[in-house]
Amino acid sequence: MSNKKAQFSKHTLQLAQKYAQQLMQNDVIELKSDDDKDIKSEDEQLNLEEDQDEQQEQLEEQQDDENNDMNDEEDQDDQDDQDDQDNQEDQDDQDNQDNQEDLDDEQNEEDEQEIVEEKEEPKKQKKIKKQQQQEVEEQQEEQMESFQQEEDLNDQLFETDLNAVMNRINKIIEALKQKDYGKYSREELLNELRKHLCTYYGYNQDLMSHFSSMFKPAELVAFLDANDAPRPITIRVNTLRTRRKELAQTLVQRGVNLDSVGDWTKVGLVIYESKVPIGATPEYLSGHYMLQSASSFLPVLALAPQMNERILDMAAAPGGKTTYIAQLMKNSGVIFANDTSKDREKALFYNLQRMGVTNCIVTNYDGRKFPKVMKNFDRVLLDAPCTGLGIISKDPSIKAQKQMRDILKHSHLQKELLLSAIDCCKKGGIIVYSTCSVSVHENEVVLQYALNNRHVKIIDTGLQVGNPGLLKFEDKKFHSSMNLAKRIYPHVHNMDGFFYAKLKKINHGPIKEEIKKDVQEPQVMTKKMKKKQKQLEKLRLGEARKQSQQQQQQQ
Repeated sequence: MSNKKAQFSKHTLQLAQKYAQQLMQNDVIELKSDDDKDIKSEDEQLNLEEDQDEQQEQLEEQQDDENNDMNDEEDQDDQDDQDDQDNQEDQDDQDNQDNQEDLDDEQNEEDEQEIVEEKEEPKKQKKIKKQQQQEVEEQQEEQMESFQQEEDLNDQLFETDLNAVMNRINKIIEALKQKDYGKYSREELLNELRKHLCTYYGYNQDLMSHFSSMFKPAELVAFLDANDAPRPITIRVNTLRTRRKELAQTLVQRGVNLDSVGDWTKVGLVIYESKVPIGATPEYLSGHYMLQSASSFLPVLALAPQMNERILDMAAAPGGKTTYIAQLMKNSGVIFANDTSKDREKALFYNLQRMGVTNCIVTNYDGRKFPKVMKNFDRVLLDAPCTGLGIISKDPSIKAQKQMRDILKHSHLQKELLLSAIDCCKKGGIIVYSTCSVSVHENEVVLQYALNNRHVKIIDTGLQVGNPGLLKFEDKKFHSSMNLAKRIYPHVHNMDGFFYAKLKKINHGPIKEEIKKDVQEPQVMTKKMKKKQKQLEKLRLGEARKQSQQQQQQQ
């Protein structure tokens, strides 16, 4: 627009120059008079043209301005957009850069932290372990405190409950004695009694049923009480190294309160109180005595070994009875000490050396197969493995662990071992069978099996210690000579429960089937059997009379 304005101005100047030249050439008046109208018309025309041009120029300028404004606005918008975009990109780049720097910083911090942690990890672990140990100790202390509190409460409740249980037991026993059953039957009272006894003494039902079949209610309670009472410690003096009087004096000087076991033994001492451990004195280590229960003396005394004999101890470990046999034989003759367990034989070796035994040979065979190894022994001692129902005071776990299947399992093994012991003995030799159990299945039943299958007989033990063996039990009836066997009860003899019997071998080999029938018939006559026998005799006599009368009538 500015360029066009400049050209238009020059044109007007040219016209003005032309008019000036004309005026200079002509007279001013003529020019004024003649050409006044033309000049005015031209001036007006020029003015109109100029006005139009100006208006046109103004319109164009306005349009150009508007266009320029619009273009400028668009350019400004584009520029703004571009600037915004550039700014955004710059901002994004800056943000990315910042983020990357942050990430790098974080990574560096993490690396530094890891390095620091690696350096401080042992310390932290120690601290953590200490904290954990402290927490565990605190928890244990809390548990112990709570447990102690609960235990105290339980003990109080348990005492009151046990007192109530024992009162009920005494009432049931009294009712059974007087046969005053009330609204209950005898069987119901016996079942309730067994249940209360299991609760009070801690036995399982199977074992309690077995004991209740062996003892009357009052005697059963006495037996169970005796099993809970500790047995007195007894020792056996080793006469191969010392005498009983000398040993007793030495132990008394060491602060031991002792006394003799009884008149039936010359080597037994009972320890009532001791200021020193009995199993660690110089006398014990020197082999002057052996820690041994008094009831374990009895099988060896029943065996009665003689000097220069050949004797087999089929289940010898740990050597208490073997060393006693050697002591009675004064280290003469030969003793074969056998045991199936190599671990138990270690204790056997130790005790033989400690006690000064020199006439013993130790073997490691299955007792059931020993007849294939050697035979013809003068005497054989079989202290058979058993359930230990006579030594519950030493091992209370028997109350809950042992059941009837364990008793029957041991009974089967004992039968095999006893037959093997009989086969190892010479004709006319002596066999002593013993167990530390009071179960009938492990004692009388085993002996009856031996009587039925081998040529042996039960003979007197020569000892007065113990109750006689049982002649019947439940539906089983035993040979009349079974009362020659001996039973030791804790509640009667104040010793560990025990059983021992003495047999004499009559002949070799098993009993034939025909003879076995006669041996199996029990010679014990019960009241019912006697009544039936009398009735049968009366019937026979009546039939005989009828027959004789008929014969007389016919004649």
